[in-house]
Amino acid sequence: MKIEEIIKNNYPNDILVVVDKTINEINIKHNGRYHYIYNHDELETKKVSINIESNLNVDILEYHVISKENDEAKISINFLISNNSVVNYNAINNDCLLKTNKSLTFDLLENSVLNTYILELGNNTHSQYNINLKEPRSCADFNLMVYADQGIFQHHNVNINHLNEYTTSNMNNHGVITDVSNCEFDVTSFIKKGSIKSNAYQTSKILTLSDKCTSKINPQLLIDEHDVVGGHAATSGRVSEEIMYYMQSRGIEKNLVNKLIAIGNLSKNIPVSLIETLTQVLERRLDHE
Repeated sequence: MKIEEIIKNNYPNDILVVVDKTINEINIKHNGRYHYIYNHDELETKKVSINIESNLNVDILEYHVISKENDEAKISINFLISNNSVVNYNAINNDCLLKTNKSLTFDLLENSVLNTYILELGNNTHSQYNINLKEPRSCADFNLMVYADQGIFQHHNVNINHLNEYTTSNMNNHGVITDVSNCEFDVTSFIKKGSIKSNAYQTSKILTLSDKCTSKINPQLLIDEHDVVGGHAATSGRVSEEIMYYMQSRGIEKNLVNKLIAIGNLSKNIPVSLIETLTQVLERRLDHE
């Protein structure tokens, strides 16, 4: 069943748009849930601007479809979130044949809010996320979850820029990798001079389930203002021997222990409305179905 049919059957009241090469600008003027299916039938970079008008509450769900002749997606999306609007952005890539090279920019105006849940389960991916808190009291809660195995390389660069006063950001990056795979997070929180009373927090964690996989985290806090709060944490490593012993002593095999811990890490901050669906997606991916 095509993804369009699944959406229409499960979400008959939602708005569905297939973004082909004829669409380069989208204007959202009403509250609601919007499904955008990006059809990558050509190698050239797809460039799209999405403008969300003021005083809206919007859910955006993003999907990508490729043709048999093209196994790579190149995409650049620019979001403008206007005053007093709340945007919940959810993107899931679980196509193991799809290589992605993408750049996403979010510009937030006064009192606007961005919540993201991005789940990367696909093939080699290079992504660039730029979140610009341009006006006072704009806020971003950024959540990126990554799984890599079987030689897959995942590299993600995340920048959150505090460009005005009373702005807030919370960045969470979680990776789980196994086999001969690689995951890298380059993450930066920047607070511009004059952006008083701003708060910037970031946490990055990569769980390695194999001696053959490699991980790298490069966290940065760049602060040009005194009257702010900022903090970051970064960890990378294996499941502790104590946890593994405890679980196996209760009859749980090592492979299942790794699976349960992986799902637990990647399920953090899943939107409530997507918990059941995305948990099933995670289980199928970890089982190589």
